[in-house]
Amino acid sequence: MTGLNSRTLLAAVTCGALAAPAASLLARHGRSYAGAFYVTSAASSLVDQGLAAPAPTGTEAAAFQQVPNPGVRVLPNVARATNLPWVDSNGWRFQRGIQKANYAKLPAGSASLAAAEAFTFNVDAILNPDPGDVEELGKMLRFLKTLDRPRLPLLANIGVVDDHSPPMSEVLNMLTRRNLLYRVVSAPDRTLDLTVQLGTQDFPTEAAANPSEFAARVRSKLGDDKRLVRLYGTSTVIAHLTGDGKHARLYLLGYGGNRRLQSAGQQAVRVRVLGRYQPARLAAYGASQGATLTDLRNPGNTTEFWVPDFNICAIVDLDALK
Repeated sequence: MTGLNSRTLLAAVTCGALAAPAASLLARHGRSYAGAFYVTSAASSLVDQGLAAPAPTGTEAAAFQQVPNPGVRVLPNVARATNLPWVDSNGWRFQRGIQKANYAKLPAGSASLAAAEAFTFNVDAILNPDPGDVEELGKMLRFLKTLDRPRLPLLANIGVVDDHSPPMSEVLNMLTRRNLLYRVVSAPDRTLDLTVQLGTQDFPTEAAANPSEFAARVRSKLGDDKRLVRLYGTSTVIAHLTGDGKHARLYLLGYGGNRRLQSAGQQAVRVRVLGRYQPARLAAYGASQGATLTDLRNPGNTTEFWVPDFNICAIVDLDALK
C-alpha cells in the first residue's frame, strides 16, 4: 500500500528506521531496515564506532547522485518588512525516486540534518561532514539507530503525474515544503483523493509558473479536511508519514538550523493527523529530558497534539484507536 484514500485511512505515526551501516557492519550488528550511511575519511572515527561504513569508491560511488545541502535560507520579502525563511529540502528528489544520495560537501552545522533527512526518506547516503561536525553527527546516528524497525508504507492521498519537466520539479518541491503529502505516479490513481497532472483543466501548465500559488491550488482542490498532516506554528518543518492501518510513524524534520526558527518553548509545534490514534512513542532529538506530547485530542476523525521543542528531528509513533 503506497497511498490511501482519506475515507479509508486508518493510520498511526512514528519516525524512521535506522540507517544501516553497509554490508560488513550489517554482519556485525544485524539487520537494519533503513538506508545505509557512508562517511568520508573526515568522519572515519564513526566507522570505527560502527555507526557508518566507509564511503564507496569507483563504480559503486558513481551510483550515488549528488544532492544539495539541506537547510534554510532567509530571503528578503519585498511585500513585507520581514525576511522569509526558504527551506532547502531534498525530500522531493527522494520522493521522485533517488535512492542513493551523495551529500558531497556539507557546510558546518548541516551534517546531522543531512543524516536525518536521508533517514526519514529511507535513502542510502554518503555524508562528507565538516570536521567540526563529526561528534554531533555521531550523536545523531546513535539517536537514529535507536529507531531501527521495519519500514511502514508511505501514506499519501495526492498523486502527482510526473512529466519530468522543470516546472514539475518546482511543483514537487513546493508540495513537499507545504506538507501536502503526495506520491509520484505514472498515471491517475483513483484510490487517491486527488491527482495533480499538468495540462489538465484543474492544473493548467501555465499555473506551474508560480509554484507557491500552484501549491495553494492543490491545497484548495484537496481541502484541508482531507490533508493527512497539518502543522501549526512553523514554516520550516517538513512532515513525512508512513503507516499500515494499525500503526503509523510521523517524521518531523526541522530545517531551521540546530534550533528551529519558530522555537516556542515546550509547545513548539501543533500537529493534526487525519485518523484517530493514541501515541505509542516520542523520540525527539535534542528535546529536554522527559519531554512528551501534550494536549492530545481526537476531534472527529483526527488526532491533535503538541510536539515539544526539538533539534532537527522528531519521530512520533502512533497506534490506531479501535
